[in-house]
Amino acid sequence: MSTEKRIGATIVRKTGNYAVISLDRPGKMNALNPDLFDGILRAVREIRTDDEIRSVILTGSGDHFSAGGDVQEDIVPLKDKSLEEFKAYFKSINELYVELYELKKTTIAAINGYALGAGFDLTLCCDIRIAADNSKMGEYFVRMGLVPETGTYLLPKIIGYSQAKMICLTGKTIESDEALKIGLVDQVVPSGDLLTTAEKLARQLSQGPASVSLINEAINTLGQMPLKEAIEHAVMYQFTASRTLDHKEAVEAFLEKRKPVFKGK
Repeated sequence: MSTEKRIGATIVRKTGNYAVISLDRPGKMNALNPDLFDGILRAVREIRTDDEIRSVILTGSGDHFSAGGDVQEDIVPLKDKSLEEFKAYFKSINELYVELYELKKTTIAAINGYALGAGFDLTLCCDIRIAADNSKMGEYFVRMGLVPETGTYLLPKIIGYSQAKMICLTGKTIESDEALKIGLVDQVVPSGDLLTTAEKLARQLSQGPASVSLINEAINTLGQMPLKEAIEHAVMYQFTASRTLDHKEAVEAFLEKRKPVFKGK
């Protein structure tokens, strides 16, 4: 059973234990403006408190994921803002990036068509990226004389510093086959199969044990620490996982030679 609702300039569809957030300004190639940024943030916050939802797909309505910041509504006004106004404007945008990245539910970016600039940066905040074979990605900030937002931090972690610098400094367009080759995306599929593929993975992840979210959180958190400190923290994640009902079910199922039935608890 599915339910669907509009939150700002997004459409949120919930099916079983996963949700699909669709950026919904297709006539503008889902260019990001204050209304769309706000809609995505509100959708993420609603899903964050929904215990039934365990995985999330972020995609774009129509032919494109997002062509980046709306030049008239998002980029042009920046030059006239004072420093305090500038910081205030980016406060909710920064909150969106952080909350999407730290969401304790597995996130999948289903990249259709263009994912450029701030739209591209949104995909970097997701745990997994699946691209349509006709998709094109890039950090177009330099083309506008600006600086990438999450790209300067997350892109080097995903593809390495040298590749990240090449992409950010040149504003080059990365097509899906190159994105797969350099590890920017995890899978490339025909455009007509994109959402079906993403939803299949979302269902799989949402039916996994509670440790799925713990593994995800551990990878995001421990990667910032020295090895000795990371291993010590990993013990705590393992302790938490060993107390879940899903761990108990997995052990019992193994001993009874049957397939486990996980509840995400």
